[in-house]
Amino acid sequence: MQIEEQVPLAPLTTFCIGGPARYFVRVKTVEELQQSLDFSKSRNLEILLLGEGSNVLVSDAGFDGLVIKIELSGVEQKDGVLVAAAGENWDALVECAVSEGLWGIENLSGIPGTVGAAPVQNIGAYGSEVKDTLVWVEAFDTQSDAVTRINNVDCMFGYRTSRFKKEPGRFIILRAAFKLNKNGAPNASYKDLVDCGKLNITQVREKVLAVRAGKFPDLKKEGTAGSFFLNPVVSAQKAAELLEKYPGLPQFPAESGVKVSLAWLLDNVLQIKGLSVGGARLYEKQPLVIAARRGTSASDVAELAQKVSQLVQDKFKITIEPEVKIIN
Repeated sequence: MQIEEQVPLAPLTTFCIGGPARYFVRVKTVEELQQSLDFSKSRNLEILLLGEGSNVLVSDAGFDGLVIKIELSGVEQKDGVLVAAAGENWDALVECAVSEGLWGIENLSGIPGTVGAAPVQNIGAYGSEVKDTLVWVEAFDTQSDAVTRINNVDCMFGYRTSRFKKEPGRFIILRAAFKLNKNGAPNASYKDLVDCGKLNITQVREKVLAVRAGKFPDLKKEGTAGSFFLNPVVSAQKAAELLEKYPGLPQFPAESGVKVSLAWLLDNVLQIKGLSVGGARLYEKQPLVIAARRGTSASDVAELAQKVSQLVQDKFKITIEPEVKIIN
């Protein structure tokens, strides 16, 4: 294990934005993770866990603590259960499942990031979420300094949230297991996939990748962290009021109310696709996404996000929250 100092974080995030980490370490084993935690404790350092940096915006000043980049590796499959280490690439795992004819996570194709980050965010797309197939995670519990197994029900999954977000800093995911199905069928519940009912699993994956390509920037050309904002969850009364005022507004059941489509409101009511601050802008093909030209500052992205939030508050009296983790 090697502790480095003043390591630039921008190249380690999909936004390609951010200053340096005061301390930085790559961990490939549980033992190295424990050593890293001991190092942080001995110096009273804040910790930032990093996978592939696909859901973070690091400040221009960087991070004045220890960044632990999770690089645990390994994938195994037995009786339809796919177990992967936290540092494995998520889409590579989906590709592996599809190549084995295992249904269940194909609609989550193309999502950047690592396996370990997927349960934290309960990533979801096109009618599927991680919680639908996850059996358990193994995690290092920083309270007990021990590895523990946490079953699906105890992960406290919700819309883009989980126990791991609700108890920040406690659990560091090491592995995750997914129950998949050799005899599955396409999940065509999402409007862009309605014609997928008779496709095989490989064709479904190809369709999902094509849909995503039409909605998200090319990471080879500019930075993004995907959807920057969460869809707001409002009361049933508020949802009814919005629907009456804006017929056609998509709405969905949620754990604590009704989820309304922020993208629809930004596009059809506020009409702010392309709104920009410096090198950051709301992506023309999907207004939940902030795209950033190379060289854009974190402050530009943050200012744009604040401007969008204020417009939504002023127009709809709705408070929106970022889906992206902002590191100050």
